[in-house]
Amino acid sequence: MPHGGALRAAAAASRIPLADWLDVSTGIAPWSWPVPTVPEHVWARLPEADDGLLAAAAGYYRQPAERMVAVPGSQFAIRALPEQYPPGRVGLPRIGYREHARAWQMAGHTPVYYDTPEELRATADGLDYAVLLAPNNPLADMPTSDDCQTIADRLGPGRLIVDAAFLDCAPEPPTLPETAITLRSVGKFFGLAGLRLGFVIGAPEALAGLARRVEPWGVSHPARWVGARALADDAWQAAQRERIAEGSAWLLDRLAEHMPEARLASGGLFVTACFESPDAAPAWHTALARRGVLTRLGDDRRWLRFGLVKLAQRDRLASALCHARDYPQGP
Repeated sequence: MPHGGALRAAAAASRIPLADWLDVSTGIAPWSWPVPTVPEHVWARLPEADDGLLAAAAGYYRQPAERMVAVPGSQFAIRALPEQYPPGRVGLPRIGYREHARAWQMAGHTPVYYDTPEELRATADGLDYAVLLAPNNPLADMPTSDDCQTIADRLGPGRLIVDAAFLDCAPEPPTLPETAITLRSVGKFFGLAGLRLGFVIGAPEALAGLARRVEPWGVSHPARWVGARALADDAWQAAQRERIAEGSAWLLDRLAEHMPEARLASGGLFVTACFESPDAAPAWHTALARRGVLTRLGDDRRWLRFGLVKLAQRDRLASALCHARDYPQGP
């Protein structure tokens, strides 16, 4: 199941060396938190629960530590959570991170697809569980606080899962219900996807089964050590939000310039271009790949997602967009 980031496969399928590619296919921040040298004892010792990670996470996410479980990436929770529930009907976004649908189906649940948070809100009474993306990846639409609370109330405690992996840089994030289970990712905003660290937030009784799946030592000691320090670095986080806001604005402007036919939406760490024509997104994807720029082509082949780029990479992306602009004639 493609998600972006398969750079080696793209290089192998082309004549362009791996080092010559510009990968904008993921929503991972291109500016990573500067990881210091990890002390030798961190590599040599098993992780310990009282190492300060949950305290740092509680401060960053503004949640009590007892409502949090550290996991080896939010993907772990996406796979594990559906197995904690009896089979039932689960509301899933028709366009969104597809691992949710796969995990619920593998656990024996029946998917019921919806297109918007408003539609999920209207149909929640006929569901046992639901997954809500805040914001949606890739469409970037954000549910309102009222949407989240109403859906959570109709489903009952612990039955709404909110994937908030991209919520860190939202200027006005919705208030998420205490009765929901929320997934947070350290990898995306902090540019540390390889760390494999995330958190699940919810009532302790709703997370008990997941906590047992992680224990003992489910998150590596180096990941815990780095995560605790990144989550506590307020100054870097503030600067990161400024970088993301400026980078997103630049990307929106460039895509609007070269793709006037597309409907553009920003999820903070990515911008998605949606097309009416069924040929446009694949043509743009191919044209940019010929110039060593890897984008994320939508599963329905109607949208293209672009991650942010560093300042030094902007001229290259702008040039690739300019040269690929005449895709109908074969760039």
